[in-house]
Amino acid sequence: MKKLIFILFVVCSTAAAAQQNSGMNPRQIAERNKPGTVMILATFKGNVSAVKPYIDEASLGVLAQDIKRQLEENGTFTTDLFWTTYIKTFAANVDKYMARSNETMSEELNTTMLGSGFVITPDGYVVTNAHVIDADEESTKQSFAQQAFSKIINEDVAALEQSMGRKMNEEEAKAIVDAESWYFSQTLTVDDIQADYNVVLGVTGKKGEIVAMTIPAKLVTRGNPIPGKDVAILKLLEKHIYPTIRIGDDTQMSTGDPVYVLGYPGVATFHPLISEESMSEATLTTGLVSARKKMKGGWDVLQIDAAITHGNSGGPVMNDKGEVIGLATFGSADEQRGQEVQGMNFIVPATIVKEFLQKGNVKPQMSDISLLYEEAMNLFDKASYKKALEKLKEVKSQNPAFPFIDKFLEDTQTNIDKGLDKGDGGFMDFVNKNKMPLMIGAGALVVILVLVVVLKRKKKAA
Repeated sequence: MKKLIFILFVVCSTAAAAQQNSGMNPRQIAERNKPGTVMILATFKGNVSAVKPYIDEASLGVLAQDIKRQLEENGTFTTDLFWTTYIKTFAANVDKYMARSNETMSEELNTTMLGSGFVITPDGYVVTNAHVIDADEESTKQSFAQQAFSKIINEDVAALEQSMGRKMNEEEAKAIVDAESWYFSQTLTVDDIQADYNVVLGVTGKKGEIVAMTIPAKLVTRGNPIPGKDVAILKLLEKHIYPTIRIGDDTQMSTGDPVYVLGYPGVATFHPLISEESMSEATLTTGLVSARKKMKGGWDVLQIDAAITHGNSGGPVMNDKGEVIGLATFGSADEQRGQEVQGMNFIVPATIVKEFLQKGNVKPQMSDISLLYEEAMNLFDKASYKKALEKLKEVKSQNPAFPFIDKFLEDTQTNIDKGLDKGDGGFMDFVNKNKMPLMIGAGALVVILVLVVVLKRKKKAA
């Protein structure tokens, strides 16, 4: 009898398990993981010094003559093309035209760097990249230089524009700013820099809008920026029950497997046409695993073709089950043009993240409210709207600011009002909606009851 009941249980549960373990679509992955995906803000204050540049005007004069002659020989000379070529050539060889003088300049620094991360425990441990919070990292120093010496850089841009007789276009201005920022970063001395870390969560505000909640954080442990193990662990300093994300197993990923990236790319997050309330919602990009590559230090990274850019650093990269299998970390650049090359991006795998969690004595754990929210989303996806509504109301009662909760409460109620509810999708729903299976189910129940009686009698007789 026990065997018969066990077989019945296995048959019923296997179908449910198969559905649960199958991959999710991009929408489902985004819905479940956006609440636990956060924006990292690292603010640096202090004093920086750099060597004042000496402009080699003679070499620049030769450069101008060479460009003019080449364009005229090719029959392509125009004033605009001349200046564009001149600026690009200068920017690509700035170390040739800007030499170090004997003067040192000092400026006050107050700048904030943007990155992404995700919460892995109910009490607020957050994973991100080390380079997001590192004051000594090369790209961070270049940002320091650009901010601290912006006045000098802007004066140089204005002087060049006066010579050109027109405003620079966006590409030209960026080339000059990047080139001079790079020069200053090479001689930059950072003194007494104070770093403050804040984590921004998107939460539900008035009228269901997603708004920013900023929470201070402290550094728990960190590795080194690429080519080092580029991982950092932060701890949120306010007591809340936080939305969380699951960490998965990157070793199961193969070339061609789908990946999903959540984060806060600067170009999209702070786009001038996007409203402020939209800035707190993470952006999803998708792609495939391109390869598994070996770093010079002997550890693996995964190459992916999903789009990532500045601001995505530290954000979760997930498999088709919505589990984090790595951190969006670094991309590739065209050395000749100095531009990012999409489709050639790399992630630090979850295996490395787990090393730092162990080092910081942090054990990943899903929060009860995230599990409840997940359960509600699973019911919602099966069109079991009435049961989903019950779970969503529980989430709302525990945390009225849980991200997207008002949206899903409204959508769920609307679907119920439209008569779209299909129950919980379980065995009894199947029985109740199909008369023939009901007869079979009832017959099986009678057989089971008879067997129970027979077995009991045999047991007594024995």
